[in-house]
Order: sequence, then C-alpha cells, then structure tokens
Amino acid sequence: MKKFFLFLLPIFTYAQITKAYNDNLGEHIGLHIIYFLGRVNGGVSLGKLPDVNGREYHQLIWTNSDYDKEEERIILTFQSTSDDINDLFELFKKAVKTQKTKIIKLEDKVITIMPSSTKNEVTFHYESDGVNKYFYISSIGIFELFGKTWNRIEKKHKI
Repeated sequence: MKKFFLFLLPIFTYAQITKAYNDNLGEHIGLHIIYFLGRVNGGVSLGKLPDVNGREYHQLIWTNSDYDKEEERIILTFQSTSDDINDLFELFKKAVKTQKTKIIKLEDKVITIMPSSTKNEVTFHYESDGVNKYFYISSIGIFELFGKTWNRIEKKHKI
C-alpha cells in the first residue's frame, strides 16, 4: 500500500503547480552571498523588473544578519536603463580601485559607495526613514552581483 501511495503523490502535488510567465517576473541579473567566519551571513541580489509604462526599473535586495532584524529584507527600487546598470558596475569597480568614495543619486535616494576597512571591499550605503541601510561587497562579489564573469585580468589589476 505504501508503494501505491508514493506513486500517486506526484500526481496530486503536480496539480498545485501553475505556470508563471517571464513577462511578469522580470529578470534576475546577479547574486552575491555574504559569508562571515565560514557561515552565511546574508546576501545581495540585483534584478531588472518588468517595464512600467515604457520605463525600466531595477531592484537591489539585501540582508545581513549582523545588523538587520531576522527575516528583514532591504529593497531599493529605482528607475534605470541597462546602460545605467553598467555605469553603476563601473562605479563600484572604480571605488575599489581608487579607494575613493563615490556619491550618486538613484531617483530621490542619495547613495554612497565607499571603500571599507577591508582591502578590495566597498560599502553600499543609503538612508531610509532616518535609518542607515548598507551592505559590504568584495571585488569578486561585485562581479557576481552584476552577473559578470570574474577573470584573472581583474584580479591582477585589483579590479
């Protein structure tokens, strides 16, 4: 009887699956998992949302268990083109390479990308409702976040 029940289980569970169309989901660009002392501490992802009235939007979502509440996710949505995202990628790389702070504006939000105390790492920071929201990301993590391939040339030149 157990074997018969296990055979029917996939048939019953399949009926709960529905198809989602890509137009409604947007596009995942990249993901960087944050590790600290050998454990997963959080992560940051970048995605392109579906166009709204002919405008492109992107979204950063991140969490870090060191300073976020449990199950809290920071979501930063902003209007931008794919070229703007490539410029943002270059800005991250430049902040690592030059070790100088970069300040930009994403819609009405002031964003600071600054070198952290750890070599080859930057902090992405903005203020939301009077609370500082930020994440740290390494050189390799920048490439992961923007869906780019890390290669030896970047490593040799330190981005």
